[in-house]
Amino acid sequence: MRRPRFLQSTDMSRLMSSPRRSASSRLGAALLAALALMGGGVSAAPQAAARSHVWLVGGGPDPDGSQGQIELNVLWVADIVRSVAPAASLKVYFADASPEVRDVRIWSRPADSRENLQPLARIFGQQEFNGNQYRKHRVPDIVHGTRADLLTPSLAREFGAMGPQDRGLFVFNGHGLRDLSDRAGNTLRLWDDTRMSVRELERLATNAPPSAPLRFVFTQCYSGGFMRLIRPDARDLRTLAAYNRCGFAAESADRLSEGCSASIEVGDYRDYTTYFFAALSGRHRSGQPLERSPDRDRDGQVTLHEAHVHAVIEGYNADLPRSTSETYLERWQPAWLRYLDTTSEPDNEYGRLATELALRLKLPARGTMLQRALGTRHEQLNRRLQAIDEQSRQLEGEISRLQGDLKRGLVQRWPEAAHAHTAAYVRFLATELGAAQAYVTARPDYAQLVERQDRHAALELERVAVDRDLTQLDKVLRLRQLSRLLDQFERFATPSARREYQRLIRCERTPL
Repeated sequence: MRRPRFLQSTDMSRLMSSPRRSASSRLGAALLAALALMGGGVSAAPQAAARSHVWLVGGGPDPDGSQGQIELNVLWVADIVRSVAPAASLKVYFADASPEVRDVRIWSRPADSRENLQPLARIFGQQEFNGNQYRKHRVPDIVHGTRADLLTPSLAREFGAMGPQDRGLFVFNGHGLRDLSDRAGNTLRLWDDTRMSVRELERLATNAPPSAPLRFVFTQCYSGGFMRLIRPDARDLRTLAAYNRCGFAAESADRLSEGCSASIEVGDYRDYTTYFFAALSGRHRSGQPLERSPDRDRDGQVTLHEAHVHAVIEGYNADLPRSTSETYLERWQPAWLRYLDTTSEPDNEYGRLATELALRLKLPARGTMLQRALGTRHEQLNRRLQAIDEQSRQLEGEISRLQGDLKRGLVQRWPEAAHAHTAAYVRFLATELGAAQAYVTARPDYAQLVERQDRHAALELERVAVDRDLTQLDKVLRLRQLSRLLDQFERFATPSARREYQRLIRCERTPL
């Protein structure tokens, strides 16, 4: 279930290794960049050969939050970069570089047996945690860990080393937090529970040459806040910053993304990373070729935009992805146009994508019939969600009552069992564990507890599936809205807005 969380971003400004460029130097660079971006004829000395840079940052804020899926995502994306762009400079940063720190959590379903202590785990509410194992990450050749005081100066140097014709791609695989009062305060959760906000990353990105395309892919919860990287100082403005930036996000600024699993069963992964980078590689994570080509213009090369479209259309998950050009259209729309047209179906890229997805979902292609079908199915799925939530709440009450009864019976006979992390508890495990678990499993209410916990877990999986089904409908609605926005933009946008939008389009439609 998507439950919003809020944690105010800490002030990281003291960690910035180099100050923002002075106003005069930024103005001069911006003017040159603007002329270059508009195709102006600025003569210059011969430039060094253009290079491609990829920075891959992954891991959680602590061992529990550094799930196996994140590690496998980083390994897989790094392999794709090496295969698709072998000449690119790839720099990888992951969790903790210290050899003694176990910074990855792996989960497998625990056996429901006494040998596995699952009876005790069930009555103390630890049955899922009982499947956890921790180990050192297996990501080779990392630059260093992701703690903010290490990552900040490193990225400042990396961005600053780019040439004006170079191309950069920053990919983050991990977790995020949101700031309820300011989307530019949304943060990347880095190792040792440190953070980097949208605003802090925007400051770092000013070290890159204004003309160099700097692309971002964010897959974490609340990742849409990082679409502000295209704005001056990450402020809520309509205009673009004088830098050639663009990017893609798994979700909006205020929604959770498809979760990070500690499981190592890659066939279960349905996150934005899985679909986006499968498009760039042409293969599923299993190695099998994709059923449908992501190369939509059939030019033999998959761009980042095409990878994003593939993730939107093919991704059966609870993510509602977005790109900077899409959020630009949303922010551009004047208030007087907002309610002028809510039903038209323009024949543009987004309109065609909406029709394609609607047909895949076995909905009418267009028109009033599609609108009615979307409303009906939304209502049906929301009713199912409400029923699941009601059943879950009822089961949670029953589970709590059964656990309380079983714990009281256990602790009355073996008081040491109530005091984990003590010498008495160690003696209990060494001498009384077998008898205690036999007592627990022989009680009729233990079987009732197992049945209700398993039913509750099944309901959680069903809820995920219903949430994914709802998101597919939301994708159709969003694509239809974007088709109307693009149509309005093409009719009413000013020349300067058109130039800015085209700059984003050019940036997004570059290859890896």
